Amino acid sequence: MKKIALPILLFCLIILSSCKSGNYKYFAPTVNPVLFHDKGEVHVSAEVGTSGFTTKAAVALTEHFGVMGMYNGGGLGNYRSHEGEVAAGYFTKNLYVSGGMGFGSNFAFTDSTHVAKQYEGSFRRPFVQLNAGISGGKIIGGIKGDAVFCLKNSYLFYDGNHLNTTKDQIHSEYFVVEPGFLMGLGSKAFRFDFLLGFPIHFTNNPLSKYSNARTYPLNVGFGIRFIIGRKNNEI
Repeated sequence: MKKIALPILLFCLIILSSCKSGNYKYFAPTVNPVLFHDKGEVHVSAEVGTSGFTTKAAVALTEHFGVMGMYNGGGLGNYRSHEGEVAAGYFTKNLYVSGGMGFGSNFAFTDSTHVAKQYEGSFRRPFVQLNAGISGGKIIGGIKGDAVFCLKNSYLFYDGNHLNTTKDQIHSEYFVVEPGFLMGLGSKAFRFDFLLGFPIHFTNNPLSKYSNARTYPLNVGFGIRFIIGRKNNEI
């Protein structure tokens, strides 16, 4: 896993450091790839990745209804953001379908001195998400593994301003489709996670400083996840 993850992370750093255009930007946090087994089950995780530091949580409230949430903060290079997300949906064996809302704000510094800001804004992001795969599969001995595919479909509403002398306004609306993948490895109670996401920005319009954000097409995360209250830990 390390041999695969390191080149991907280096590739992300190259992309981020090479971006010096005047376009405003949006870096999507990784998806929440939870799969529930039982009523009362709780998932709590912490993650570091290309979009900063992320905490995630999810709870199965009934036999088939679960909720999940996420907070992302920080950023990379000259980019900074704060973003939250809440969702609820239906789960069954190996499947969780949910819908929710993301919301937050972001800005970017003009250069590495981190003194002056280039732009700032806020956004809303309604979405639907599908998680499907295996959670708690037995590998060898007491080692458990997860392999989960996610498909997240979001619609981003963004409003902000360039922080120039005329305070040029920014307004944008567009779809983002993000396939993602989780690989988890650990014990019955916790997993070490590796996540990949590929946000795809669908638009017929060229990138613009005022009406079309630059959504980055790759995110990577590394984290640890705790699973509480699972009765049957193997699918």
